[in-house]
Amino acid sequence: MEPDPQHPALSLTRALERPAQTLAMVAQMLVGLGLFVALVLKVYMLIFSDHVCEPDSQTLGNMIRCTPLLALIAHSLILVAGVRLAALMFSPPPVRLLGPLLPAVSGVVLLALSSLTLAAEWQAALILGVLFAGLGALAAAQRFWR
Repeated sequence: MEPDPQHPALSLTRALERPAQTLAMVAQMLVGLGLFVALVLKVYMLIFSDHVCEPDSQTLGNMIRCTPLLALIAHSLILVAGVRLAALMFSPPPVRLLGPLLPAVSGVVLLALSSLTLAAEWQAALILGVLFAGLGALAAAQRFWR
Protein backbone atom coordinates (compact mmCIF):
# COMPACT_ATOMS: atom_id res chain seq x y z
CA MET A 1 0.00 0.00 0.00
CA GLU A 2 1.55 3.28 -1.16
CA PRO A 3 1.24 6.21 1.28
CA ASP A 4 -0.82 9.21 0.19
CA PRO A 5 1.56 12.02 -0.92
CA GLN A 6 -0.86 14.61 0.51
CA HIS A 7 -0.90 13.04 3.98
CA PRO A 8 -0.11 15.63 6.71
CA ALA A 9 2.50 13.41 8.35
CA LEU A 10 4.48 13.14 5.09
CA SER A 11 4.42 16.89 4.53
CA LEU A 12 5.62 17.42 8.10
CA THR A 13 8.38 14.86 7.55
CA ARG A 14 9.46 16.59 4.33
CA ALA A 15 9.47 19.97 6.09
CA LEU A 16 11.63 18.78 9.00
CA GLU A 17 13.97 16.41 7.16
CA ARG A 18 16.43 19.04 5.93
CA PRO A 19 16.80 20.93 9.25
CA ALA A 20 17.24 17.61 11.07
CA GLN A 21 20.00 16.58 8.65
CA THR A 22 21.70 19.96 9.08
CA LEU A 23 21.51 19.70 12.86
CA ALA A 24 22.91 16.15 12.71
CA MET A 25 25.82 17.32 10.55
CA VAL A 26 26.65 20.11 13.02
CA ALA A 27 26.46 17.67 15.95
CA GLN A 28 28.68 15.23 14.06
CA MET A 29 31.23 18.00 13.47
CA LEU A 30 31.17 18.90 17.17
CA VAL A 31 31.79 15.27 18.13
CA GLY A 32 34.71 15.16 15.68
CA LEU A 33 36.11 18.38 17.10
CA GLY A 34 35.78 17.04 20.64
CA LEU A 35 37.57 13.83 19.63
CA PHE A 36 40.36 15.84 18.02
CA VAL A 37 40.82 17.96 21.16
CA ALA A 38 40.82 14.84 23.36
CA LEU A 39 43.44 13.17 21.17
CA VAL A 40 45.65 16.27 21.16
CA LEU A 41 45.36 16.50 24.96
CA LYS A 42 46.16 12.79 25.30
CA VAL A 43 49.33 13.19 23.20
CA TYR A 44 50.24 16.35 25.13
CA MET A 45 49.80 14.52 28.46
CA LEU A 46 51.80 11.58 27.16
CA ILE A 47 54.74 13.79 26.16
CA PHE A 48 54.76 16.52 28.81
CA SER A 49 53.34 14.88 31.93
CA ASP A 50 53.85 11.75 33.96
CA HIS A 51 50.68 10.18 32.43
CA VAL A 52 49.65 8.60 35.75
CA CYS A 53 46.02 7.60 36.07
CA GLU A 54 44.50 8.45 39.45
CA PRO A 55 41.65 6.01 40.08
CA ASP A 56 39.44 8.20 42.31
CA SER A 57 39.81 11.51 40.50
CA GLN A 58 36.84 12.90 38.57
CA THR A 59 38.62 15.48 36.41
CA LEU A 60 38.51 15.75 32.62
CA GLY A 61 42.27 15.38 32.40
CA ASN A 62 42.18 12.18 34.41
CA MET A 63 39.34 10.84 32.24
CA ILE A 64 41.37 11.48 29.09
CA ARG A 65 44.48 10.09 30.76
CA CYS A 66 42.79 6.86 31.95
CA THR A 67 40.66 6.07 28.90
CA PRO A 68 42.37 3.96 26.22
CA LEU A 69 42.75 5.57 22.80
CA LEU A 70 40.56 3.01 21.04
CA ALA A 71 37.82 3.54 23.62
CA LEU A 72 37.79 7.31 22.95
CA ILE A 73 37.44 6.68 19.22
CA ALA A 74 34.80 3.98 19.79
CA HIS A 75 32.64 6.21 21.98
CA SER A 76 32.85 8.96 19.38
CA LEU A 77 31.78 6.58 16.60
CA ILE A 78 28.84 5.32 18.66
CA LEU A 79 27.78 8.89 19.46
CA VAL A 80 27.96 9.87 15.77
CA ALA A 81 25.89 6.82 14.86
CA GLY A 82 23.27 7.83 17.42
CA VAL A 83 23.12 11.36 16.01
CA ARG A 84 22.74 10.02 12.47
CA LEU A 85 20.05 7.59 13.53
CA ALA A 86 18.13 10.36 15.29
CA ALA A 87 18.28 12.52 12.16
CA LEU A 88 17.05 9.64 9.99
CA MET A 89 13.89 9.41 12.08
CA PHE A 90 12.76 12.45 10.08
CA SER A 91 13.05 10.70 6.71
CA PRO A 92 10.67 8.05 5.36
CA PRO A 93 12.80 5.33 3.67
CA PRO A 94 13.98 2.77 6.26
CA VAL A 95 16.72 1.44 3.94
CA ARG A 96 18.82 4.46 4.92
CA LEU A 97 19.03 3.13 8.48
CA LEU A 98 21.96 0.91 7.43
CA GLY A 99 24.22 3.96 7.20
CA PRO A 100 24.28 4.75 10.95
CA LEU A 101 24.54 1.08 11.89
CA LEU A 102 27.96 0.72 10.25
CA PRO A 103 29.81 3.25 12.48
CA ALA A 104 27.88 1.94 15.51
CA VAL A 105 29.08 -1.64 14.97
CA SER A 106 32.57 -0.33 14.19
CA GLY A 107 32.51 1.53 17.49
CA VAL A 108 31.43 -1.59 19.35
CA VAL A 109 34.27 -3.57 17.72
CA LEU A 110 36.79 -0.90 18.74
CA LEU A 111 35.34 -0.81 22.25
CA ALA A 112 35.73 -4.59 22.52
CA LEU A 113 39.29 -4.35 21.19
CA SER A 114 40.20 -1.62 23.66
CA SER A 115 39.19 -3.74 26.64
CA LEU A 116 41.12 -6.85 25.58
CA THR A 117 44.33 -7.90 27.25
CA LEU A 118 47.01 -10.26 26.04
CA ALA A 119 45.57 -13.01 28.23
CA ALA A 120 42.18 -12.89 26.49
CA GLU A 121 40.34 -16.18 26.29
CA TRP A 122 38.54 -17.86 23.42
CA GLN A 123 35.26 -16.13 24.32
CA ALA A 124 36.73 -12.76 23.38
CA ALA A 125 37.85 -14.16 20.01
CA LEU A 126 34.37 -15.53 19.43
CA ILE A 127 32.73 -12.19 20.31
CA LEU A 128 35.11 -10.33 17.98
CA GLY A 129 34.42 -12.83 15.20
CA VAL A 130 30.67 -12.29 15.54
CA LEU A 131 31.14 -8.50 15.58
CA PHE A 132 33.34 -8.60 12.47
CA ALA A 133 30.77 -10.84 10.74
CA GLY A 134 28.05 -8.31 11.61
CA LEU A 135 30.24 -5.49 10.31
CA GLY A 136 30.79 -7.35 7.05
CA ALA A 137 27.09 -8.15 6.71
CA LEU A 138 26.16 -4.50 7.25
CA ALA A 139 28.72 -3.33 4.69
CA ALA A 140 27.49 -5.90 2.15
CA ALA A 141 23.85 -5.01 2.79
CA GLN A 142 24.58 -1.32 2.38
CA ARG A 143 26.41 -1.94 -0.87
CA PHE A 144 24.01 -4.41 -2.50
CA TRP A 145 20.66 -3.13 -1.18
CA ARG A 146 20.75 0.01 -3.30
